[in-house]
Amino acid sequence: MNILNKKPFLNLIFIVSMLIPNIVVANKQLDKSIGYRNKYQPMLDNLISKYIPGVVLLIESKHGRFIGSAGFKDLEKKQPMTTDIVIPNGSAGKKLTALLVTLLAEEGIVSLDAPISRYLNQELLSQIQYSDKMTLRRLLNHTSGIFEYNDASGYTFFKAQFAQPNKVTTDMFPLSFALNQPADFEPGEGYSYSNTGYALAGVILERVLKEHPSKAIRKKILEPLKMKSSYSKGVEKQQPVIASGFFINEADPLFPTPLNVWVDTKDIIGTTATSDAPLASNVNDMAKLLRAIVHKNNMFSESVKMQMVGEKHLVESSGPRFYHESDFYYGLGIWVEKVNSKKFYHHGGTEFGYFTQNIYIPDGDISITAFANCGVNDPCEETFQNFTFEVLDSFLNVRSDI
Repeated sequence: MNILNKKPFLNLIFIVSMLIPNIVVANKQLDKSIGYRNKYQPMLDNLISKYIPGVVLLIESKHGRFIGSAGFKDLEKKQPMTTDIVIPNGSAGKKLTALLVTLLAEEGIVSLDAPISRYLNQELLSQIQYSDKMTLRRLLNHTSGIFEYNDASGYTFFKAQFAQPNKVTTDMFPLSFALNQPADFEPGEGYSYSNTGYALAGVILERVLKEHPSKAIRKKILEPLKMKSSYSKGVEKQQPVIASGFFINEADPLFPTPLNVWVDTKDIIGTTATSDAPLASNVNDMAKLLRAIVHKNNMFSESVKMQMVGEKHLVESSGPRFYHESDFYYGLGIWVEKVNSKKFYHHGGTEFGYFTQNIYIPDGDISITAFANCGVNDPCEETFQNFTFEVLDSFLNVRSDI
């Protein structure tokens, strides 16, 4: 064989040798993804019960990917659950509001640490105890002490919410149930998880921006991150439409839904456009949002990340931690949990008829996002929370260490 005939042959060998490492990596990822399916799909299937109609789970890591579903997305029509469903994400959307405020603070449009009197009139401020000591940061990290509107006596807020299922409600609606109520403590003197703090932050955003914050959210966050299945519910076109969510009142005749009847809540929850629970999304987009905040990238600056989850700005927290032995902190819209020197970030969310869990583990670049179309029901929430803990610990392996 002459040298001219050898060249194509040698080039082919070179090309194949360059491809082999990529093929090996791809095969390993495929093997891992198959392993994920074999492990987690049966866990999903076993979740389905009379209290949990349907579930979706997404796991992404540098080693593989799994997305699966089980059960039904519509109880009456017996439509199988699909992995692309969009649901209201409840408090898991708080990170979206906090991210918008932090981006605006970086631009100098608002200040995280200035008194909120800079943005609100005296008439409103006079109805909020200790408003002179409140800042946006304290509203967003739950150290403001502001009264929780869900605690208004006699299901006042819930009755008003369920009485107007077709009316879009924005932040002043829930905030109105917290006005002229006693604070839990003076701002900066404690920690108490408060949806009202985010509603008040939303009122500030709307007054500063002179429009509903959903427009800035779309321009600054949803579009840059290509979150194409996400939108601010109630005020943006629902595309894809919100999936059904199911709630059953089994105990309280005074609650505004009938006893022992499954209620589809999508028309009620889908019209709430409030900053404590602003988002409707699918599992892919939810995973993308949390990862974009925590993981280093070119989308958001390091200073934004530091303001939201940096050690300097974390406050000791209480709430739905995964490990009893963990160090537990809250940043802006995100919990930071540390156990056995392992750190992870999360924020779940419940609505009537819906449950979201959204977790990110930096070590291994692991995202875990799970949906259930049930919520505010103990048998649903306890089982689903235990399931997400099992998934989380399958990566952290903390239980075997303690």
